[in-house]
Amino acid sequence: MTKYNLIKIVTMWDKINELSRQSLSQMQIALQLGISRDTVRRYQRMSAAEVNDRLHKEFQRRRRKLDAYEEFIKNQLQSTQFLSAPQIHDRLKEHFPDLPYVCERTVYSMVQRVRDTEDLPKIAEPVRQMAKVPDCEYGEKAQVDFGEKWLKSGKGQQVKVYFFAMALQRSRYKFIYLQNIPFTAKTVVYAHHLAFKYFGGMPKMVIYDQDKKILVSENYGDYVMTDEFARFVAAAHFEPVFCMPADPASKGLIENVVKYVKGNFLAGRTYVNISTLNEEAIGWLERTGNAKVNSSTRLVPAEEYKEERKHLLPYTLNWDEPEVDAKEYNVRKDNTLLYHSNYYSLPLGTYTGPGSKVLVVRNVDLNELEIYDQKDFSLITRHDISPLKGKYISKEGHASSKSRDILESERILREFFGEWDENTLLSQFLDSLRTDRPRYYSKNVTAMASILTDYDKDSAHTLLEMYSEMKVYNANTMKEIARDLADRMLAQPKVTPIANLSSGLSSQDIMPEKRSMSEYADIIEGRGE
Repeated sequence: MTKYNLIKIVTMWDKINELSRQSLSQMQIALQLGISRDTVRRYQRMSAAEVNDRLHKEFQRRRRKLDAYEEFIKNQLQSTQFLSAPQIHDRLKEHFPDLPYVCERTVYSMVQRVRDTEDLPKIAEPVRQMAKVPDCEYGEKAQVDFGEKWLKSGKGQQVKVYFFAMALQRSRYKFIYLQNIPFTAKTVVYAHHLAFKYFGGMPKMVIYDQDKKILVSENYGDYVMTDEFARFVAAAHFEPVFCMPADPASKGLIENVVKYVKGNFLAGRTYVNISTLNEEAIGWLERTGNAKVNSSTRLVPAEEYKEERKHLLPYTLNWDEPEVDAKEYNVRKDNTLLYHSNYYSLPLGTYTGPGSKVLVVRNVDLNELEIYDQKDFSLITRHDISPLKGKYISKEGHASSKSRDILESERILREFFGEWDENTLLSQFLDSLRTDRPRYYSKNVTAMASILTDYDKDSAHTLLEMYSEMKVYNANTMKEIARDLADRMLAQPKVTPIANLSSGLSSQDIMPEKRSMSEYADIIEGRGE
């Protein structure tokens, strides 16, 4: 029974009992509540004890969902006693991808039970305590976050922009930098460089979410940063501080800045190009973002910044604008893309016809491909980059069972022949096979894989040449040709290696005589010997 249904039962039982106490008849109660007399009668027969028992059983059942995770929750609370129930819930989802659905209330109840049982009362987190104003010394802290928003171009098209925001915590002095493609580790570093140049120095520490563009792994407090970001931190000499998940209070300032940028600067703005947008952003900061009274401090950020700048650390690095490793790739008919000799799966529907393309960004630090829609730059999928060659790299959910069968058959054929160039005989034939009878492509390619891989590669390649030249796209005909050739040309399935034959025979003694394509055609038409 779902939580919703249980609440519904309890609510209905209360209503019916209340109306019964008012001496209403079953018919009157039914009319008032819009239910049948039988339903009224059934609820009237239920005692309070029975309702409470059902409630108790349901809560016990829901609590049991988390019983298997009790030890994990206890260890988390023992090591970090100030963790909240939402933070515990986040860590459960992080460490247990198969965690069953439970509501926040259920998690809260479980956390409280563990606290009571293990004598682990919640304590305040000293480092999270912040004064209202001033919340830190001048030059001490800044906060960073990211945002995105859809804009309209002059031609009426929808364009998605992504932005980086940094704000000095004491003065509320802000900087923003925008891109028309998602941020990578390299472009995040470059955005920091621009921010520190804009501020004329660096704060002692910068506060972040646990973002994949910056942080590879939390590693239980021993944070592992991306290589690019780690190099920048080491060169610049500031301290990065990472917030705990589900802890918005520690980074509330910058989250308000992101909302401010979306609702003020970007709201209703027409997109011309990214360079123009960044120029407009600097103008907005100077006249509005940093020039208007801050609603929290009741002070003007630009005026406060004059004092804060004196306390910033010097920043003297030169950091070149990165060349983003982003390229357009063709989407194949089978909803895959070919990247460095491997085929990577895409969700069904990515291929929309000839000329379908995606934008592929290589994330060096995470060794993965980020694949984006070319039109709106929305993320389609991610793939780990395979170090191997000639592989099909798939992701669950990208293909139907039929599509998976097709892709598997194509993979078997390509691995068997060892041909991966799109212009090879195999690829050309598969394209023709798909075009000739698209509705039967799945059955034909599956049968073709079974037929050809039952022969040695030389014989199989001969068959493929014949299928291609004679435009044979029917699996039954393919099978007939293979059988006739096996009989008439001595091509045997799974040919025994020459080394295993009698030493008195040479390769010339056992190889079949080559015949012309016209002779093969005669065989198929029954005009042979």
